[in-house]
Amino acid sequence: MSKIALTFDDGPVPGTTPTILKTLRAAGIHATFMLWGEHVQQHPDILKQAYQDGHAFGSHTFSHRSLTELEDQQIKQELARTDQVVMQVIGDKPQFFRPPYGNVDARVSHAAGRPAVTWSLDSEDWKSHDAVLILARIVRLAQDGDIVLMHDIQPATATVLPQVIDFLQANDFHFVTIPEMFAGMMEPDCLYRSQNSIEKFE
Repeated sequence: MSKIALTFDDGPVPGTTPTILKTLRAAGIHATFMLWGEHVQQHPDILKQAYQDGHAFGSHTFSHRSLTELEDQQIKQELARTDQVVMQVIGDKPQFFRPPYGNVDARVSHAAGRPAVTWSLDSEDWKSHDAVLILARIVRLAQDGDIVLMHDIQPATATVLPQVIDFLQANDFHFVTIPEMFAGMMEPDCLYRSQNSIEKFE
């Protein structure tokens, strides 16, 4: 059976995130949410529900700025502020981060001091805003060990998620969270693009 990790960026937000949570709950699967700190601050109850449902969480920074354009101290602050608001809601903080726009290098990684997680399959929901195209792309590209990039702020993603899950289940994919994919053995100064693509920053 193939493994696949569904990841959702930029939430939590009203409307779409609760719809996605309902779909995941109905399917009995867990995903990983890359949390935008400002949105957690605005919508803590949605994060609380996702936590109660058993999902995993990474930091997507506090204000979604490109980390490669920030100073080291600003990078630390972006993650620390997100840690703080997430801790206030669920009593725990993210152990890994997803750099906004996937922009990460050795300097950013060192400043962050925790594993970086990007993706190997981009649903391009941010680009197409089209449920048919999102599904078609996942159907065409999904492979064992993929980390799938989606966004829980995209209405089209919330709409098409049941079909995405149905397709993947019909093709013997097993859904895992990011910590489950890497069996909890994630290290700082490493970039995790998929189960089969891990880069160590020097």
